Amino acid sequence: MATDPMDETAVERGIARTAVVIALRDDLRIADCIASVDEDVEIVLALNGPSDAVLKLIADHPRALTVTEIEDVGNLGAAYNAGAAATDRQYLLLMDSDCTFAPGVVRSMVRTVLTEPVVKGQVVYGESAGLLSRLTARVREFDEGDYVSALSPPLIYNRAIVEHIGGYHFDELIHWCEDREFDFRLQLAGIPVVYLPTARIFHDAQHGFANMRSYFRYGVGEGVAQETGVFTTPAIPVLWRLFEAARTLAHCARDKGPGAAAYYALLKAAFHVGTAHHLLNDPYRVRERYPASAKRARMVRSIPQHSTRLTGPQQRRLRRAHWEAGRRIERVADLSVFHPAAAGPREASALGEARQQQA
Repeated sequence: MATDPMDETAVERGIARTAVVIALRDDLRIADCIASVDEDVEIVLALNGPSDAVLKLIADHPRALTVTEIEDVGNLGAAYNAGAAATDRQYLLLMDSDCTFAPGVVRSMVRTVLTEPVVKGQVVYGESAGLLSRLTARVREFDEGDYVSALSPPLIYNRAIVEHIGGYHFDELIHWCEDREFDFRLQLAGIPVVYLPTARIFHDAQHGFANMRSYFRYGVGEGVAQETGVFTTPAIPVLWRLFEAARTLAHCARDKGPGAAAYYALLKAAFHVGTAHHLLNDPYRVRERYPASAKRARMVRSIPQHSTRLTGPQQRRLRRAHWEAGRRIERVADLSVFHPAAAGPREASALGEARQQQA
């Protein structure tokens, strides 16, 4: 079927209003990532502890790049916030430095976000000949394959949503799991995530036990998020975690095989060690920055780690936690406010940034 020329005109305008935001530390694969961006969009690099080699690559790069930097090394939420603040583009496409876009993906995601406020693409996980690399790919597929979520990358959203989800893009306290917390607020606001499976990016193969380090960090983020009340805390933590782990591993064995389930068990152990590490040591020194309203949101049936889907009671409990912290997140009655025809997109962006600064 022929494409309406007016639609393509709108897409071109959308591309001119899009920024690809990439958090970057010392990953030289950023060169391949930038090369895969096949549209004339703004590219924003949010540096957090960059190496000299990365700084040289950026300085010598022939493409125009917007660069910002934060001091809090490893804080992905703060990096994405800095990236969002460094651009006035309406549509923010979040990407990782170890991934590349398939041809045409940027355009297809922009086309969809013109009418849908949040759009998620698909990650194709690379693998090498090593066993751990193959198991990592299977587990990552399982972790994202069961449900549609706002976990990034690739994720594009209309920044006008920020004023409806508490006034901030990402929570800078939790460091890791920042996209999971973002997803929860979208659900509280009734803003759907549209899944675009044809919008593929390719994740570089992971080797050795690097993935275990990631899950350890996710566990640290989980610990912070529970203490501040943006995630729920199991009322009977040990029993709940044992039940949740057994159910998740059984599903993983069914879908991806017993080897993947065994490896996933190690990852879940690293995750819980990370949570315990935060409780005992506060490695990112965030407790001194907790707001006065910070407290746990306890529930008997807490949110499973292998999901972002919130039940009705979980939504009510998290909404109450945000209200107690001074953030009223109500359901958006009319999603058409995020369409291009809605008045004042730049004004909405300015308001969102002002609230982000306040947060």
